[in-house]
This record gives sequence, C-alpha cells and structure tokens, in this order.
Amino acid sequence: MTLWDDLMQNFWKDGTREWHKGKIISSIVVVLALIVFAFYNSRRLKANAADRKANLKYTIGVTGKTHHNIKSSQPTVEFTYNVGMTEYSGNEMIAAQFEKSVVANGGRYYVEFSSKNPNNSKLLLDYPVPDTVTNTQEEGWTYMPGYNNKR
Repeated sequence: MTLWDDLMQNFWKDGTREWHKGKIISSIVVVLALIVFAFYNSRRLKANAADRKANLKYTIGVTGKTHHNIKSSQPTVEFTYNVGMTEYSGNEMIAAQFEKSVVANGGRYYVEFSSKNPNNSKLLLDYPVPDTVTNTQEEGWTYMPGYNNKR
C-alpha cells in the first residue's frame, strides 16, 4: 500500500470505500484555519515593523533568561526596557549568528520601538550598548548613541 492509499483510507467510512464527509469537511476547515492564521500573523508582523519604522525610537534593553521554544528551533531571550515611567518586556528570537555571543541575564542591547506604541519593539542583538552609554532619555533617542549611523 502506498502512502497516498493510507492517507485516503482515513477519509473512508470504516470497512468501506465510501467517503466520510464529516472527516473531509473537518480536515478542510482545519487546513483553512491554519492558512488564515499564517496570513493574519504575517500581516500583523509586517504592520508592526512598518509602525516601528515610521515612529522609530531607540532605548536600552536588558536581557533576562533564554528559552528554547516549542514553536521554533531558535532560542529566545527575554528583555525589559523603559520608556517614560513604564517598564515594557518582550521576547526576541536569537538568530544562529548570535546564539553563542548573546549575553543573557544582564546583557545591554539597543531596542527599537514605536514612539506611538512603545510595546511594539525589537531587541537589536547586533547592537550591544557601549559601556560609555550609561543612561537613557526618558522618551528614547532618534539614533543609537555610540554608533555613527542609524540602522
């Protein structure tokens, strides 16, 4: 029996070669739901990136614990940052090139965020904060101190 035959047997009524409409419809609904979720998530991520780019500010983020996430093979790192009097937190995937170099539990990296929605942020693991930069502006910077040009 081929893989295709095995798969098709799951959609037949037991002991017959008659299609089980309930199984077919429920399978189609599940596949469509996954496609809709992937499309929505992709649009949300693009909208967040566009918002950050349009209202770009920088601040200092401090890393916390790292986690190996079930959803992805890439580990993530927790981080916190302050804008005004509010502390925000987030998680950032650690790309392969940073896995060995990222400083967890106290590493300082620049965070780009949207000035209109400071919760919309991204930890910039390729931009560690130089030791010469000790404090932040309350509402963030329009550039990254210690680096000659913006990202």
